Amino acid sequence: MSTTRFLACVCLFVLAGAPEPSFSQESGPNIGGCLDAVGTYMTERTSQLDGKSRIDRGLIALTNGGHAFVTDSAQGGLEGYQPFSNGSGVWRCLGKEGGKDKLKIMTFDFTTTPNAETDRYIARVTVEAIADPVANVISGTSVVEFLAIDAAPDSTKTVRPPVSYDFKGVRLVLKD
Repeated sequence: MSTTRFLACVCLFVLAGAPEPSFSQESGPNIGGCLDAVGTYMTERTSQLDGKSRIDRGLIALTNGGHAFVTDSAQGGLEGYQPFSNGSGVWRCLGKEGGKDKLKIMTFDFTTTPNAETDRYIARVTVEAIADPVANVISGTSVVEFLAIDAAPDSTKTVRPPVSYDFKGVRLVLKD
């Protein structure tokens, strides 16, 4: 038997006896009960700006690896808020409620501003949402906390008051 064939057999033997990988809360995502929430959702929220209603849209993408990605139509900035980057982060399953998935999503983005010396922040966006896998919809509340650029991700020291808003959205589905 050649050395290559022998090593291949040994590898297969070792892998066949290896335990299946598993995720715990400490070592990986906790999304198991909500795998049907995986997908990309187009969201909508209404905010007030100068006494007028403004509709903003966004995208929330949830992966089966527990990653979350966010894009927001307000990224160009609004009065009192700097422009900001796309957001990335994590999500987990909080359980089921009436056949719907209870989710917690946490993403981070960064302000992008001409005055990079004084106006740089991290925005931590924490979302509690309900996703309905049958109706392909999501709704929830987002809380945006602004942290200093050198803050730890779990810092409780914010540089301005938090902002919260409700949203609703639909899962994007390719039609045949």
